[in-house]
This record gives sequence, C-alpha cells and structure tokens, in this order.
Amino acid sequence: MIKKIILFSFVIVFLNNCGYTPIYSKKNLNFEIETLTTTGEAKVNKILLNKLNIYSDIPNAQRALKLLINSKTTKSTITKDKKGNPTQFSMNLLVTMKITDDKNNTMETKFSESSTYDNSNNKFDLRKYEDNLIKNMTEKIFSEMILFIQTSNP
Repeated sequence: MIKKIILFSFVIVFLNNCGYTPIYSKKNLNFEIETLTTTGEAKVNKILLNKLNIYSDIPNAQRALKLLINSKTTKSTITKDKKGNPTQFSMNLLVTMKITDDKNNTMETKFSESSTYDNSNNKFDLRKYEDNLIKNMTEKIFSEMILFIQTSNP
C-alpha cells in the first residue's frame, strides 16, 4: 500500500512538470482579428463568429488580420432503395478564408469536411442530426483555421 502511494506521488510530481500548454489558449498569441466578414451559410457563420470573436481584442498582438470567410454546405444523395427513396446522404462543408494583414499581404485557403449518414423515417430527428453534424464539422474546421493562422505569415 505504501509503495502505491509513493508511486502515485512520484507520477503526479513528474506529470505536473511535463510542460503541457493548451494550443488554443489566449496567452502568447501573435495575431489579432481586426475585421471579420462572413458570407454564405448562416449556421456555419454564426458558429465561426462566436468562436473567432475571442481573438478580436488581444493585447500585444504582433499582427492585425482581416478575415473574409465564405462558407457553403451541400447535401447530396449517395444511395437509393428500389423505390427511389434516398437511404444514404453525404454532407460537405467548404469554408474559404481570405486573410489580409496590416501590410496588405493577402492569402487565401480552403478548408473542407465531409460526412455520410443514413436516412431516417423521423424527419425531425434527421434534421437535428444534420444540424449536429454541421456543428461538429464547423468546429473541426475552426480548429484547422486557428492552427493555419498561427503558423502562417500572409
């Protein structure tokens, strides 16, 4: 029993000093979003605006960026049954981001996510599932966008 306590204490001390820092923390950011303009899909833009607003007032930011974001979702039928009713769908989300810095250097990039899912007889549940799918894909694209902004120099 004493060995377990000593081992546990030993592990806690070493793991506490391992140097973990969160990737998306506000500390030590080298950019600030000065202007954010969105066009396209309203649900996607609302999620992105809410998440990107925390980067709008960063003290000691080295770069001031202007972002223009265009989002587009497409839903297509992949398979149908013998009667012609859809049995499987595909949802694609494409976000185009144009970055302009304070020196008027411009860079444009695209982020894409897609998913397939089965049809449901309950259309309310299907709509809720599609909304949840859009939210998850948008959050994944947001993570990619922030990583891209942090590592790039337009």
